Amino acid sequence: MKLLTNISRILVACLFIFSGIIKSNDPKGTGIKFNEYFDVFASSFQSPQDTLSIHVVDNFGSDERFENTFNSRDSFVSIEFNQSTPRMELFEGDEDSTYGSEIFVLKNGTVLFNMFYPLEKGVTIDSASYLPVIQIFLSTSKQYQKDAKGLNKNWSFTISNTSKHEVSERVAVYEFVNQDSFWVGFFRGMKPYALSLSIFMCVLEVVLGFALLIGWQSKWTSYLLLAVIVFFTFLTWYSAYYNKVTDCGCFGDFIKLKPWHSFYKDIILLFFILIIVFKHKQIVPLFSPLFSINAMIVATLASLIFTIYCNMFLPAWDFLPYKIGNNIKQMMEVPKGERAKDSTVMVFVYSKQNQVDSFVYPNMPDSSWTYVNRVDKVIIPAWKSKIHDFDFIQRPDNDVQIKDSLLNSQRYAVLIVVTHLEKSHEASWKAIQQMSQEALKSGMAVYAVTASPLDEADAFVNEHQLPFKFNNADETLLKTMVRSNPGIMFWHKGVIIDKWSCRSVPAFSKLKQLMKRQ
Repeated sequence: MKLLTNISRILVACLFIFSGIIKSNDPKGTGIKFNEYFDVFASSFQSPQDTLSIHVVDNFGSDERFENTFNSRDSFVSIEFNQSTPRMELFEGDEDSTYGSEIFVLKNGTVLFNMFYPLEKGVTIDSASYLPVIQIFLSTSKQYQKDAKGLNKNWSFTISNTSKHEVSERVAVYEFVNQDSFWVGFFRGMKPYALSLSIFMCVLEVVLGFALLIGWQSKWTSYLLLAVIVFFTFLTWYSAYYNKVTDCGCFGDFIKLKPWHSFYKDIILLFFILIIVFKHKQIVPLFSPLFSINAMIVATLASLIFTIYCNMFLPAWDFLPYKIGNNIKQMMEVPKGERAKDSTVMVFVYSKQNQVDSFVYPNMPDSSWTYVNRVDKVIIPAWKSKIHDFDFIQRPDNDVQIKDSLLNSQRYAVLIVVTHLEKSHEASWKAIQQMSQEALKSGMAVYAVTASPLDEADAFVNEHQLPFKFNNADETLLKTMVRSNPGIMFWHKGVIIDKWSCRSVPAFSKLKQLMKRQ
């Protein structure tokens, strides 16, 4: 049994140290994975919402029905009904303009319904039955509501040619909305701390693995190892069972594991850790207590410094698809012998006497079966490149194709990658401005992409006097390209020559040196 304990000790220690170092190398990536889990958990605890039905009728025979789906954040939203000030309106096809007023149904300022009603000038409410009388009904299907109180409301008001443009009614949506539980707010509130949690877990894995390896405080080390593996086992089981997270991130981008594979790996690790927990007294320290404590301090500080360095700058080992030296154009090309498209078959679904079955042409059922649906089933999946989402949204006022230029142009290009401008490293923009200006003067291309809205990006450009405009791109793509906000990439004919973090913006002279080496 002692031999099995020592084997478990070495195996678990090496795996924890290896996993911790891989994650410490890219703490931002681990933080992104934690954020993904927080989103998944929050969505799992969200209360199902009902649908608000809005029914508008008038005394002219008009009858309009439409629906609006709730979400939990609609608690602070209101439904408003109002009438515009009477005016002259010219409709397409009419020779004469029409005097009338428009009624609106709005949700938090967004128009859900509007209709123009004609009025006769000089007619008052007291003397004319011609004036439109509007009735608006709000109701829910009560599919998810536990309490029927306040779920059905109706209003009736008359449009007048003396009405002002003001809110006639305002209804709080709060009573129609199912409130989320405490856990939704908890997991959403954890998202800003995802990176800090990532750094803590990265360092903890390395420290626990090292402590187990040298036999320091075996009892408490084994208990902490058990707590960590139970935590990760739950995450991998949840990912696999509910198919909510595509990969667990156990070994970062170095080794991609499917959720079920990660779960099985954690179960095996749990088995060995349980042996360590029950037999921790058989673990003999390799060094004296004083040397062990000093070694633990050094290991902890070294792990923490390495993790913080990789977070502030870039990963020491880049396992992402957009690493230095990769030819992105070649990586996107389908290799010989691989499929460019999925091989599919059409599966026809038919029913007969409460029996549902699937058929594949030419083996079709007889006329006594009723057609239900058709589904395209993938038989042989197509080859999928690691670079499958590389694209940028073209600006409405600019015909520059950034993707094509980066992959095919003979010009050297600087690409500035910013996930969110409001969270970018402010101190780096002066250096980026100077480097970009010199690069443009030399004939290089300079592009910038962000996930922030273009109006905010244009305002940011003006504020910092940057010599380029931003294009939009998917946030996930930008985070995959470079783990920095902003990050700088240097391209030539589809090859990534180099890239830098916001804390190490290169001078233009550095770009010239790299060009000479090509």
